[in-house]
Amino acid sequence: MHTPDPSIDDDPELKQLYADFESEHLNPLWTQLGDLMPMTPTSRAVPFVWKWSTLYPLAQRAGGLVPVGRGGERRAIALANPGLGGVPYVTPTLWAAIQYLGPKEVAPEHRHAQNAFRFVVEGEGVWTVVNGDPVAMRRGDFLLTPGWHFHGHHNETDQPMAWIDGLDIPFVHYTDTGFFEFGSENVTDDSTPDVSRSERLWAHPGL
Repeated sequence: MHTPDPSIDDDPELKQLYADFESEHLNPLWTQLGDLMPMTPTSRAVPFVWKWSTLYPLAQRAGGLVPVGRGGERRAIALANPGLGGVPYVTPTLWAAIQYLGPKEVAPEHRHAQNAFRFVVEGEGVWTVVNGDPVAMRRGDFLLTPGWHFHGHHNETDQPMAWIDGLDIPFVHYTDTGFFEFGSENVTDDSTPDVSRSERLWAHPGL
């Protein structure tokens, strides 16, 4: 809560002090502590349910009408929390979307400062290629893509596939630390291994 000084209107010196603060772009903490550090958190985000039975048909329709490739980069449809005033964020710190990749399609490589995860909900047969390492994506998989790693996706099947993307876009945007770079028009390795190099190196016990 905002806590103004009740005596400001009665004290010309205090009123002038606040005016001088404002002219120098200064804010006294004692009038704003409740706004900056509230007793309990308050979020503008509201509870909302996006049903897969609704999302997937809409993504399918986009698959028939919107190409994937340079320009939009990804056929991804963001979940916009209705409490956040129209920004494409599912929460104040997370951007999430359904991404749809049609049969034999390739999402070109790029990299960005934002970190990402992918949770596969529907289908299999897509490989995400992260810094040249193809990783199979199957239903139920949860995959992490670190920031500033080149990555693209390719679908080697005759069936579409969809998954949920999550990125820390709001946090990176708020901290003014966003970078983006285009990569290859295709993926740098279009092989389809059952096990990625990263899994062979790290997916076992030991030091």
